[in-house]
Amino acid sequence: MPVEIWSIESVLSQTDFSKRWLKLALFSLMLAGLFSAVIVLARTPGLTEFINDPLFARKSLVLHVDLALVVWFYSFLAVLFISLTSTTFNLRLNIAMKVAIVGVFMMVISIFFKNAEPILANYIPVLDHPFFVGGILLFGIGLIITFSSKPSSVHSPKVKPSFYTDNAQQSIRYAGLLVLIAICTFITSWVITPEFGNRTTFFEVIMWGGGHILQFANVLGMLTVWFILLYKLTGGDTISKAKNRVLLLILVIPASISPLLLMDGTTSQLYYNGFTQLMRWFIFPVVLIYIGIVINVVWKARKSNQISGPLFKNLYFNGLFVSVLLAVTGFSIGAMIRTSSTLIPAHYHASLGSVTVAYMVMVFVLMKEYGYSLEGLKSAKLVSWQPLLFGIGQTIFVIGFAYAGMQGMGRKMFGSDQSIHSMEAMVGLGLMSIGGLLAMGGGLLFIYIVVKSYTNGLKK
Repeated sequence: MPVEIWSIESVLSQTDFSKRWLKLALFSLMLAGLFSAVIVLARTPGLTEFINDPLFARKSLVLHVDLALVVWFYSFLAVLFISLTSTTFNLRLNIAMKVAIVGVFMMVISIFFKNAEPILANYIPVLDHPFFVGGILLFGIGLIITFSSKPSSVHSPKVKPSFYTDNAQQSIRYAGLLVLIAICTFITSWVITPEFGNRTTFFEVIMWGGGHILQFANVLGMLTVWFILLYKLTGGDTISKAKNRVLLLILVIPASISPLLLMDGTTSQLYYNGFTQLMRWFIFPVVLIYIGIVINVVWKARKSNQISGPLFKNLYFNGLFVSVLLAVTGFSIGAMIRTSSTLIPAHYHASLGSVTVAYMVMVFVLMKEYGYSLEGLKSAKLVSWQPLLFGIGQTIFVIGFAYAGMQGMGRKMFGSDQSIHSMEAMVGLGLMSIGGLLAMGGGLLFIYIVVKSYTNGLKK
């Protein structure tokens, strides 16, 4: 078969498969936004009477976190992995996609089971019901098959997407590897962990190790998008492939060997403290180096007129700016954590918000790549402002959450369970609510733009 024909077929099958994962990612994000509205109402002073059932709010929190930080994140990683590594579509991967969809459906409808107890474990909370747990397992199987699929060793120029860069491909390959290692760690933890009388402790222990490894995969996914956005701004890779590999391996190697921390079991101090120190010391130094690279590259490109026009009207700059802002905010709040309070969720909402906003901007890049465009529509003017609305709102949200935590506000409390003992805590939660509403507005604008882009593309 001629190379040209094979390449065209690869592009079509590759694009079709990545589109399917993208649809699942976007669907999960929409649902997560709906559940986040319940959570914000249950936290907002004066509105808690509308959502005064703490159990329903906790169930909503479980689904919000799992849809926004598990299904959305790793479905989108699958999109990037397929797009950048030239993974081709086949029957095996088609089955994996369908299995993942069934898994997500099972997770969502579990909220209506009365005996599905919400377990607010760190990283991956669950509804303690076989149907929900089965749904997570099916989604994980879909990821295992996808990320273990053999990509092409050489990315043909005819197969490369317009946003392809060598650095982005390096990063997404490592991200896929770490997702696989994290899933293996979850499974191993489940097998070796003894039954606890307290189910919260049981799931907390199981999710601890793999959850920490997934944070490294999230950072690699964010860096993948940073490389792409810098490429869109400057027209080339901004760091050599060799230097980039060294920096990435500083992230990847510690996370890859971290399952060794299970050698004394999941109830040991080695397991708990080892993973805590792993994430504390091996993520922020590398990310700060990349932030320095981003600032330096954008500064030089601006001075040389590679980047022209108002910066804040540039979608790619706005995406980088807000993602970096949230990453730095997350590191700063993380350094202030001393006890269990709302400082902890403020920290991870900032850190994971930096990933989310990067992915949102990348969705706009992908929509254009797939042939869905907003050109000629009034909505096109809103695209560059969307990451600012979401990102600034998320930043206000986490600052308010952090301030409430500094006043002693406990985490994982909603409705009538929530105790506000000071005006300072009230101010913090008020800021959180304002920021949360702005961020939700940014999320709704994101969905509106994507739907408008899709329908506009169908008319052409």
